[in-house]
Amino acid sequence: MSGEKIGIYGGTFDPLHIGHLNLAIEIMEKRNLDEIWFCPVWINPHKLDQQPTPVEHRLAMLRLALADVPHSRLIDIETKRHAPSFTVNTLKELQKEAPDKQFCLIMGDDAIPGFFRWHQPEVIVKLAPVFIGRRLPESPSIEALNGDPLICEAIKRGMTATRMLEISGTEIRKRLAAGHYCGHLLPAKIIDYISEHHLYSNHQ
Repeated sequence: MSGEKIGIYGGTFDPLHIGHLNLAIEIMEKRNLDEIWFCPVWINPHKLDQQPTPVEHRLAMLRLALADVPHSRLIDIETKRHAPSFTVNTLKELQKEAPDKQFCLIMGDDAIPGFFRWHQPEVIVKLAPVFIGRRLPESPSIEALNGDPLICEAIKRGMTATRMLEISGTEIRKRLAAGHYCGHLLPAKIIDYISEHHLYSNHQ
């Protein structure tokens, strides 16, 4: 199969932070991908009890931050569904719309344990390679997960050494609510946007 190699990086991105960007860029370079497409969700199907920042703000912050990041793109395929969205459906839709491209899935190692609970993970790993970058001090043991051997093998193949940046959206939202400095965690354009629109000031 020929064509551009595209990494799909999904998430709530509430807000996009330096850890997200580092993971995307390092995997793109180490796995020889042509582009990374950031794919924000309307609402995370595994976090239905949490209400994210309105999607128009999350999209705006992504557009601002990615404007200066080469070989990156924002796609709003999942935000248009206005409902919990599943990665397997997104991959199928993208492959149908762009059959000339090779798609893969990008995620951090903190997502590994939960991946087995995603909708049809056994189909996902057949549709596209899964490339996993480091975000935890110690990545979860694949052998200890006792999951589907097909999925475990796909995860092992996809493990990609990246520098560890322990940054979480939860931590950032708490810091912003408390009025703490976040310039070491967020792109400057996002900090300016958050300040202008008074986001996260009421975060609990």
